[in-house]
Amino acid sequence: MYLWDQMRSSAKYRFLLSMLFLTGFSVTYGQSYTKFVPLTAQLEIEVIVPLSIAKESNLSFGFASPGNGTGYVTIIPAENPQRTASGAATLLPSGAGIVSAAKFRVTGAPGANIIITVPFWTFPLLHQSGTTFVNLDLNGSSTNLQLGPDGEGVFYVGGTVTMWWGQPLGQYTGTFNVIVCNN
Repeated sequence: MYLWDQMRSSAKYRFLLSMLFLTGFSVTYGQSYTKFVPLTAQLEIEVIVPLSIAKESNLSFGFASPGNGTGYVTIIPAENPQRTASGAATLLPSGAGIVSAAKFRVTGAPGANIIITVPFWTFPLLHQSGTTFVNLDLNGSSTNLQLGPDGEGVFYVGGTVTMWWGQPLGQYTGTFNVIVCNN
């Protein structure tokens, strides 16, 4: 009987082995067909013209005298700026092109709305000797700008300089940054 059991188990073994190689039979369980389900996804991209900014003129107050006390010289932010003095300051004649508001040209996509940020804190303008300073407070011509059909727009920055009696005479200089971004 022992031999018969071996043959029977051997026959089962051969039968199972032969079934593995026949088509349509699988010892694995699960789904044999894949169902196709179409899905759509949205694709988005926005192609833009990058902003660029260029300075076309500096902010220049021309010549002024401090007077006996505290004085102020103001430049209005415009193409042809008006220069005024108040307090103890006196305006002195300045040659053509010496007095100017800072002028910036922004280039980008036609019709783009631009936000302009001009710093609102007080800047020290340093004397040419590097030892003393005067104060500058800035103001811009606008906080928003819409670029024209050519993709360009211009804005101006003016300000007020504070001077006082006894300060060293000479030239005072400094720098400031403006920021532009798409709205």
